[in-house]
Amino acid sequence: MILGFCGFSDSGKTTMIVELIEKLKGKYSIAVVKHTPHHVDIEGKDSDRFRKAGAAEVILVGAQEVRIRDPESLYTLLKSLDYDIVFVEGFKKERFIKKACFGSAECDGCVLRDPTLDEVLDYIDREISVERIMARLPNFNCGECGHRNCEEMARAIQRGEDRFENCRYWNPNAFVSVTVNGKDIYMGKFAQDVVINTIKGLLSSFKGVKEIRDVEIKIRKNEE
Repeated sequence: MILGFCGFSDSGKTTMIVELIEKLKGKYSIAVVKHTPHHVDIEGKDSDRFRKAGAAEVILVGAQEVRIRDPESLYTLLKSLDYDIVFVEGFKKERFIKKACFGSAECDGCVLRDPTLDEVLDYIDREISVERIMARLPNFNCGECGHRNCEEMARAIQRGEDRFENCRYWNPNAFVSVTVNGKDIYMGKFAQDVVINTIKGLLSSFKGVKEIRDVEIKIRKNEE
């Protein structure tokens, strides 16, 4: 999950990030991305505090210290990071980042205003739980379950108000996604199981194929 922190200087956002890292470092993998356009952090400054608190990686955007990246966009950078949590300090105008905001600073995407440490911890645990549920849903956003999209259903499941079984395309064993001529084909559990068992049976007979965890097949008809 990605969570931003915005606020004026001395508003408490950096202290909050440090405390969160110290609380969560044994439970989740964590990285920090910090907007630092004016100076390079030195010992005792923010990036140094994040590292000492236990962040696995600290990335400064706009400086020359710790780990430097010059991505095409902040979105590209954040999506490339393989961590359970990415804390982002600054970038208050980036609307795609959900943020905890401190003080009177205005920002886009605010989901928490002047939160306590416990409120942020609860938010993080909830959002990571929803993300993990989303990873098990087909994400067709078909609406056949009665929810507007799969995220809404995931939140209902997380609250204990719905079940995976109420998604007609959910399969507890595996998930099959099929696209034909650019169109997604939705298959129920029975059809998915037929495809899964057929492909696994075929591939298992091939030399060198051991445990089958992920399969990608593309068929393109040659035009005469």
